[in-house]
Amino acid sequence: MADLNSKIDAAKEKVSSLKQQIVSLQSNKSEMSLDRAAAGMDLSGLRVPPAIKSRRTLKGHFGKVTAMHWGGDSRTLVSASQDGNLLIWNAMTSNKLQSISLKSSYVMSVGIEQSQGQLIACGGLDNLCTVYRRGAAGDASATEMASHDGFLSCCRFLSEQQLLTASGDSTCILWDVATAKPISTFAEHQADAMFLSVFPDKNTFVSCSVDRTAKIWDIRAPKASVMTFLGHSSDVNCVEVMPTDGRCFATCSQDSTARLYDTRSMNELQVFSVPAPPAPTDETVDQRPDTFTGLAFSGSGRLIFCGHADSNVYAFDTLAERSSPTFTLPSVHDREISCVGVSPSGAALATGSWDSHIKIWA
Repeated sequence: MADLNSKIDAAKEKVSSLKQQIVSLQSNKSEMSLDRAAAGMDLSGLRVPPAIKSRRTLKGHFGKVTAMHWGGDSRTLVSASQDGNLLIWNAMTSNKLQSISLKSSYVMSVGIEQSQGQLIACGGLDNLCTVYRRGAAGDASATEMASHDGFLSCCRFLSEQQLLTASGDSTCILWDVATAKPISTFAEHQADAMFLSVFPDKNTFVSCSVDRTAKIWDIRAPKASVMTFLGHSSDVNCVEVMPTDGRCFATCSQDSTARLYDTRSMNELQVFSVPAPPAPTDETVDQRPDTFTGLAFSGSGRLIFCGHADSNVYAFDTLAERSSPTFTLPSVHDREISCVGVSPSGAALATGSWDSHIKIWA
């Protein structure tokens, strides 16, 4: 027994040494910051408020909006709410195109297929991923995919044939939509997997977790992650791939920071944060959690929009020297912002909230 304990201690020391070597190698590659690299470039000015205004308010839900996703045409938007419904919207006209009633009202995620826009996936505390076909009536159009042992936190289509899901059971699964069977399971997170985002090549994706990490996966080699990114000190709530680059991604966390990472150098490029809110003077007043709840890149990738529990949206310039917001959209909702998304064309920003509304900004 003593010999076994000594081997375990030796292994722990070796792991610690290897971690230090990795940190050292990464720091050696960080010879240039992003803002210094951009200092000599002729950058156009940012479009800041009051040019960015609320253009539409989508009203139709009667419970907390928990998730939403833009369609590939940049006009269609699908939202999920704790009222037990999925609503498909024309975000340009504010018209509801279809309502889908769910078996479980505890829905936490929704995703729409990007090329044709005919398939919609959702899931939540029922541990199922359910796929609906637009225009079809009733449950006959629903395909239920059962394999996760925890809540479904995110779902994204790779194509009409394949779908990725993230779950509270700490895994991500690649599904065959036609057969409703798992193709591959990605199991390396040590706690709930909270979100995922697909890279433009459709072969790789990034997931984030309550274990404070973000991991890059290759669907062709599911046995182990390709890269692991550290930095956050609390749960990572959301992750998004930079649309124009395809090599960078951003995360936001309950530690009140958003971070930009580069997959080529396997390094953290920027850390963004907002000032901590003042402590309430009245002890009977509940202070809102100081946490980012969702994020999205602008169409160019220069701005990162972060939704916050204080009902503000903070915009960070990825090329700026400062870590504070470039501008803020204040009090955009009456309650906590639950999700943020930029249309594929980059023309509009959507925010969803616990106040049951979705707002379109441009």
